[in-house]
Amino acid sequence: MKIFDSTLQAIERKLDLSIKRHAILSGNIANQETPNYVAREYDFGREIESALGSDSDTITRTNGRHMDIGGSSNSHVSIDKSTPFGADGNNVDLDIEMGKLSANSRDYNSSINLLTVKLKMLKAAVSGGKGGF
Repeated sequence: MKIFDSTLQAIERKLDLSIKRHAILSGNIANQETPNYVAREYDFGREIESALGSDSDTITRTNGRHMDIGGSSNSHVSIDKSTPFGADGNNVDLDIEMGKLSANSRDYNSSINLLTVKLKMLKAAVSGGKGGF
C-alpha cells in the first residue's frame, strides 16, 4: 500500500511553480519604469501539465546542433505583449501586474491549505482516527 500518493508531489510542484511565477511578476513590477522593458509571463498551465505528466507538446531535438531547451528552467517564460507599449517602449501596467501577483498569492495559499489538509489526513490515519481531523 502506498502511503504517499501523487497528490503530495502535485502540491509540491504547484508551490514551486507559484514561487517561480511570483519572481517573474515581481521582476515586471520592479522594471515598470525601465525603458524598453517588455513584461514577461510564466506559462503556468503548461508547466502544470508538464509536471503532472500530461504534456502533449514536447520539444524534440532533430539535429545534434539544435539547442536543447527541454530542461531549461526558463522554458515557459514568455514575452507578454497583451498591454500597450508606452513612449519609452515599456509595457508593464502596474495595476495588471499587481492583480496577477495577488491572484498568484491566493493560489499559493490555497496550495498550502491543501497540503495542510492532506497532512492532517495522514496524521489521522497514523493515529488510528483518534483525536479527530
